[in-house]
Amino acid sequence: MNPLTPASDPKSLRKWCREQRRSLSHSQQIQHAKQATSRLLKSAWLQRPKKIAVFLSQDGELGTNPLIQALWHSQHRVYLPVLKTLRGRPMAFAEYLPKSKMFKNHLKMLEPHIKQQHHLHGKQLDLIIVPLTCFDEQGHRIGMGGGFYDRAFAFKRQQHKAMMSRPKLVGWAHECQKVSFISSASWDVPLDALISEQQIYHFKTH
Repeated sequence: MNPLTPASDPKSLRKWCREQRRSLSHSQQIQHAKQATSRLLKSAWLQRPKKIAVFLSQDGELGTNPLIQALWHSQHRVYLPVLKTLRGRPMAFAEYLPKSKMFKNHLKMLEPHIKQQHHLHGKQLDLIIVPLTCFDEQGHRIGMGGGFYDRAFAFKRQQHKAMMSRPKLVGWAHECQKVSFISSASWDVPLDALISEQQIYHFKTH
């Protein structure tokens, strides 16, 4: 089966895209992360200090460590997603500092150890760097299947005008994770843009 055909189901696409990014060499991973970071830092989005949510890359994802270091150096405030948060929130964000104490959540992912009352809602951030396994040129993405970002940013889909306002949802991926077509569901929240090592994609309002 050609994984780039519209007939491909999300599970098959997810598997194929993860294999593509895992096949990259260590030197390619480092180079791609540097190139993507440079593109973001030069973008109009970061020309003044912002509140930016990132994620800690793993499993062959486009590296975020160079980005995090650069954001700290440029006086931006960096946040990471947290799953155990105030009731009614599917996911929130905690500030991440070089000295932050960390712990593993139930998915074995590291989170800053910060009191829940200090967590931020997605609406309070300027830019969200979004993880994914696959993306297409229409701004659709396939995540890992948990649906955390789609639920946390459902307000972007429910309020059409919010698609052009804060926060910007920017995918972060290797170019090899691009596929020709992703069928979107009614609950999917499309990306505003995506950055790879090769370019910045700007998507039309959905």
